[in-house]
Amino acid sequence: MQTAEDLTNEIPTTNNAVITAQYKLFSRSNLSVMFINKQATKDYDFVEDENRFNRVFGFDYRLASKDNTWVGKYFFHKSFSQNVNDKDISSGASTEYFSRNWNLRFGAVFVGENFRSDLGYIKRTDVFKISPLVQRTFWPKKGKIQKHSISVMPFFLWKPELNFKNSDYTIVTRWQAEFQNTSKLEFKMFNRYTHLYESFDPTSTDGAEPIPGDKNYYYTSYEVKYNSDQRNTFSYNLNPSIGKFYNGEKYSFQAQFTLRLQPYFSSSLQINYDNINLPNPYPDASVWLIGPKIDITFNKSLFWATFVQYSSQQNNFSINTRLQWRFAPLSDLFIVYNDNYFTENVFAPRFRSFNLKLTYWLNV
Repeated sequence: MQTAEDLTNEIPTTNNAVITAQYKLFSRSNLSVMFINKQATKDYDFVEDENRFNRVFGFDYRLASKDNTWVGKYFFHKSFSQNVNDKDISSGASTEYFSRNWNLRFGAVFVGENFRSDLGYIKRTDVFKISPLVQRTFWPKKGKIQKHSISVMPFFLWKPELNFKNSDYTIVTRWQAEFQNTSKLEFKMFNRYTHLYESFDPTSTDGAEPIPGDKNYYYTSYEVKYNSDQRNTFSYNLNPSIGKFYNGEKYSFQAQFTLRLQPYFSSSLQINYDNINLPNPYPDASVWLIGPKIDITFNKSLFWATFVQYSSQQNNFSINTRLQWRFAPLSDLFIVYNDNYFTENVFAPRFRSFNLKLTYWLNV
């Protein structure tokens, strides 16, 4: 893909390329190789040397035994950027064992401080993480519970450039039950540790006092989740949580309600609420995210979907509505309308867009 330049905003014309190949091994495993390249195709005074190109070359091996008892992923990636000659490696390994009663996993990932993938997404660099899992499953011979399990999932992160200082950990202890009617119940406990290197405001309140950086925070929270029988015409998911949050407390509630009138109508309502209480002089916040959705099937060829969302944190109200016409097998015409509004002080348009998309399957 070749992108155009935008000199006003100092955006260069860039070539973006991805090449990948995969080879099947054994019964269900495979080995992949990939090459990714992003490179400015002209010389510009405003482009720094280290941003003139970025390349990634890597190998991936996915393990899957014949009976699916063993699965795993192993990778080694190296990035190439101008004037960068070290600490540009990313690698990882994860092996998981499944049986009727046990699920065991050990995984580890390393990302060097200078590793870059401009055409991908890297959550953090300069990190070494391990993520084991131990889960024991029980199968009652009678009663309403089909199966239940208890598990422990710790996640530990270290910073190699700081003598492998432990920067974060989260230990998740969970009990989960699945009932005969397909409903589910889950209890979780989160034990967290965070070394906050810089001060920040988790509420994103303008002008607020951020919580202090260069400090250790230990906090524990509890969560309950219940999913009702999804086969019913009306179903729901409820997910409250409560506990410590850095140097304060956080109360959260998530819910989703779904109504299905098959085969023509489906609707859902998602509600997320977070209440953050921090000690003075740090800010408090109540954050709402509400999103209803409607799907209508007129016939086998015509579909209409509408999604509405309100975010108190972003002060935004948005509408996305899409009409889909399947005029031939695997061939569709989409008409999409997006509308966004400011909700702070005055309800006013933010931006709008109208999109037309056509896909056609060439069956030759």
